[in-house]
Amino acid sequence: MPPRPDCPPPHTIRAFVAANLDSGLKEALARIMERLRSTRADVGWVRPENLHLTLKFLGRVEQTRLLAIAEVIGSVARRSAPFRLVVGGLGAFPSPRAARVVWVGVPEGADSLAGLQARLEAELEPLGFAREERAFTAHLTLGRVRGPGHREQLAAALISMPPELLGEMVLDRIELMKSDPRPGGARYSIVHSFLLGVLP
Repeated sequence: MPPRPDCPPPHTIRAFVAANLDSGLKEALARIMERLRSTRADVGWVRPENLHLTLKFLGRVEQTRLLAIAEVIGSVARRSAPFRLVVGGLGAFPSPRAARVVWVGVPEGADSLAGLQARLEAELEPLGFAREERAFTAHLTLGRVRGPGHREQLAAALISMPPELLGEMVLDRIELMKSDPRPGGARYSIVHSFLLGVLP
């Protein structure tokens, strides 16, 4: 019997490269999401434990390729120094009044993130991972709008909230992650962790 089209191939994982947040930042973002949740807008909010900055989405990859992928990511990490990351300022794509994605910005550290992302793009391309066509914009996705319910209340909340800084951390590692689909939403776990600026 052929595999069902919705079943992933055996011995593969859904993978991506991420900059994960520390617990303090996740707690601050969880409080912001609770305030936005009170608008009752039809938004699928990201679970706080899943909050991260995606640097490169890899898609379905064979587990036999993970070592080669990890070697490339590790090489990029070793040649990249740790840096300060400041999170704050709410927004939405394409705009608060026509929101499809609710996000929080990165007012400090965005250039370093962009440089790290560009190096990953360039060095993973020879392994068959095509470069992203869209320009990299450093942001944290908080939720995705699913329908028009209470859209105006959500827009008003996004516009009225002050552009406060929510917290900061030193980003000193990046991680190769895998995503496991679950009935209550995907669960992310670390496959490999790579310290920044640490030579072997």
